[in-house]
Amino acid sequence: MFKSLGNTSKFFNNSEDEAIHLALASVLYHFISVDQAVSSNEVERFSSLLQEEFDLSEEQVAHLYQSAKTSSTDFHADLKTIDHFLKNNPMIRMGFMGKLKRLIGVDGVLDCEMEAFNEVLHVVFPDIKRV
Repeated sequence: MFKSLGNTSKFFNNSEDEAIHLALASVLYHFISVDQAVSSNEVERFSSLLQEEFDLSEEQVAHLYQSAKTSSTDFHADLKTIDHFLKNNPMIRMGFMGKLKRLIGVDGVLDCEMEAFNEVLHVVFPDIKRV
């Protein structure tokens, strides 16, 4: 998935921990940039989700934001990485979807954001047909 990562990381304990957080940041960044306009409110919510909800430091969040912003990784590959880590815990999956809902609601919900939300929903909860 993240072949460029080594076994050690400057910001995380190990490369697997960094990989899941990079995938998470990439998916979150996809949501704030899908409309081609990243607002300061969206960046603030992105940062607070990572910092508060996932107990990350400001340095980790800054690293993840910059990595997600400049990433050429496919959104679907990152989504599969997240799904792999969330698969066995429905409460964490529901929490993740709640965080996405909070993120897309920052500046109002556009159709492109709702489409991305539904796409994530179908990966995380494949039995759900439509929202």
